[in-house]
Amino acid sequence: MGLGLSLGLVLPVSVSSAQTGPAADVARGGPKGIVEVNVANVPGRDNGQPAVAVSPKNRNNVVVVSTNHRQGVGTSDKYHCFVAYSRDGGENWTETPWPYGNRAMCGDPNLVVDAHGIFYLAFNRLGCEPGVPTTGSPGNCNGVPNHVGVARSLDGGRTWSTPVDTPLVISSTPRLRVDTATGWVYAIGGSAPSAPHAVSISKDRGLTWGPAGVLPSQPLGNQVAVHDKILATATGMTVVNGTQLVPAQPTFYVSRDGGQTFTSSPVTNSAGTPVPPADGALVPNPGAGVTDPIPWVTADPTRSGRFAVLLPRGDNLEVYTTKDAGRTWTGPTVIAAPGAAKPWIEYGSTGLLGVMWRTAAVDVFSVVSFDGGKRFSKPVKVNRVAQPYGSDPSGRIEGDEWSRITLDGKYAYISWSDARAGGSDIDGIVSRVPVSRY
Repeated sequence: MGLGLSLGLVLPVSVSSAQTGPAADVARGGPKGIVEVNVANVPGRDNGQPAVAVSPKNRNNVVVVSTNHRQGVGTSDKYHCFVAYSRDGGENWTETPWPYGNRAMCGDPNLVVDAHGIFYLAFNRLGCEPGVPTTGSPGNCNGVPNHVGVARSLDGGRTWSTPVDTPLVISSTPRLRVDTATGWVYAIGGSAPSAPHAVSISKDRGLTWGPAGVLPSQPLGNQVAVHDKILATATGMTVVNGTQLVPAQPTFYVSRDGGQTFTSSPVTNSAGTPVPPADGALVPNPGAGVTDPIPWVTADPTRSGRFAVLLPRGDNLEVYTTKDAGRTWTGPTVIAAPGAAKPWIEYGSTGLLGVMWRTAAVDVFSVVSFDGGKRFSKPVKVNRVAQPYGSDPSGRIEGDEWSRITLDGKYAYISWSDARAGGSDIDGIVSRVPVSRY
């Protein structure tokens, strides 16, 4: 979750703008090569789970977010977030102040952009107002649950609005999706403290939010995807004996009424046989620091009803696709990914399908499908050299639950965290890879 157990006095923090220059922080592979940038590098803080979005109105306008947490025990400024924008396709970046609003801290940021080039942030709003003492968990303000907030930028990430509280309370991994067919924005968070995840929809570009619809329940929450008013999620985990997390048969859920009701169907292979439960090191296990829910789900923004799910199977990743919102399936397409950690799958704005993963080394790989997921390219390594991952006095790094890939038709942007700057803290890294490399 990236949340500590207790905090003391919460104080306001100002964030100054800072330019990440193209010198030591940027590695180039030539005019047609990979550009690798250490974007979020705040000394003494962990910049985890970076995510990138590219404006469809200006492909050179890219925004990145990450966590910005102080290591160790809870402090008054432990949980922060980081945001920066680029105007040259991700080679140079400018950090901008995070839109905390009337809460002093932030956790688990998510990022999307709509068809009009409006960027949206969703995040857990933590603590109380700046200067107001907080007792207990930062997930509430003196007993009153905090909410998932959403802010937006109308100028490509230079400035951000004051966050608007959704009806959703903070959750382990709040999600944010945009339906490019309608412009509606979908936020995912808690339906109530310690309750299943839920979805809330904004139909006015983030200004107001509709009532929460409860998602199909599974441990650690849900991955979601949406296009053309078809909201999809999937489950692949269950709880036995009250506490033990175990994989379950993957089930796909579709809602056509904004998450108020869902219909379910099994994920199957091409022969119609239900897919067995996932297995391997990527199956969620909080004790091992693996907390991203499975299966991963993505929607093709160019085809109504086309979705893909990603499942771990030993040292492989399996991709299953549906062109009719879950009625029939094709797959698996198997991607060999030995030692994979923190994978992600995403359809790009032009319908390309990308998958990325990193290893413990850290090395980072990605593949792209040009035919909707039937075949994938050979893996492309997107970092120059293996990097350390870092460590934390608490025994694990909070606020680094996922890595990401996004595609704009010309480039794939892959984002992850490693400790290349030295020391124990991690930095948020972005690589821009020409699609022609795949």
